[in-house]
Amino acid sequence: MASRILALVGDCYGARGGIARYNQDLFDALADGSVEILILPRHGDASGISLPAGVRQNRPIFGRLRFSLAAISAAWRFRPVDAVFCGHVFMAPLGYLLARLLGARYWIQAHGTDVWKDRRGLVRQLIGRADLVSTVSRETRRILLDWVDLAPERVRVLPDTVQDVFTPGPASDALRSQLGLGPGPILLTVGRLAASERYKGHEPVFSVLSRLREKYPNLIHVVAGDGDDRARLERVAAELAPGMVRFLGFVPDADLPDLYRLADLYVMPSTEEGFGIVYLEAAACGLRVVGGKGGGTADAIPDERVGVIVDPADRDALAHAIERQLQMGRADPEAVEPYRRSHFVAAARALYARLSGQPRRMTPGP
Repeated sequence: MASRILALVGDCYGARGGIARYNQDLFDALADGSVEILILPRHGDASGISLPAGVRQNRPIFGRLRFSLAAISAAWRFRPVDAVFCGHVFMAPLGYLLARLLGARYWIQAHGTDVWKDRRGLVRQLIGRADLVSTVSRETRRILLDWVDLAPERVRVLPDTVQDVFTPGPASDALRSQLGLGPGPILLTVGRLAASERYKGHEPVFSVLSRLREKYPNLIHVVAGDGDDRARLERVAAELAPGMVRFLGFVPDADLPDLYRLADLYVMPSTEEGFGIVYLEAAACGLRVVGGKGGGTADAIPDERVGVIVDPADRDALAHAIERQLQMGRADPEAVEPYRRSHFVAAARALYARLSGQPRRMTPGP
């Protein structure tokens, strides 16, 4: 009989964002014919999407109480369950309840700020009772072990993976003309423009554009993404760097490779990325990157083959880093090879095999 995973997630198939992408990659990897996965999402409609064999996703349910009741009902019908997967720590109480109810192993996924900042007593206790906690970066693992009473061998790093469509290729002159970008150089940032994610560092980049224009008269900063902070960021850009920033709005995933290939440098000096999949996507397309100190960025930008990490509060250092990376040419895509899908699939399956080989722990403690 196939092993069964009940997955409680905020976002998955049919949803946008890095966590949704991570969950999709994880379930794609685990779907090897020997595993059945039932996904219970809070957001994202998988209707019309071709899911991997053995993977099903219920319709999204809004509201904590409605979601919890529906999850208990769906879990009971899905028995027997071998593992309950919590794609976000805020689902830890429900995940633990279901694991106890079903006699299943209990697996929590941690991304970054979800565990860096959420240190409520109950969540902390229930993370500590997990059979397995997987994190996207070494920094998230380190921070988690600092404040949760959890055996280190139960916390494993499973970093993001970069999809195969992100490869080097020629820049599209048609796209350059369509966007009206001119000769460049072109700086690129991709990500949500959310008030809750101002740590991504758009404003520090805006603040150094004028001085960079002194050396690069045609330099332009292209910002891809949308969100509730877009209007404010547009006002800030108009004040700090008039005429130098182009906001594209939401760009579909299918169009991102061409956008990366068109740019000359990826710049996102974020200080709180759980990992930063966009750094890998850019580097996989041959684009050097400038990231920010803090969070899991160091895992995505391991060395100068990919780019550099700077403190965005140091505007001189940021401007110098951008100028130097522009002078260094293209990134080495081979540096991204360890994050390619084949490696991620092998690591994800090994991680689940390790979990499946453990006895079910129905009580707290080692």
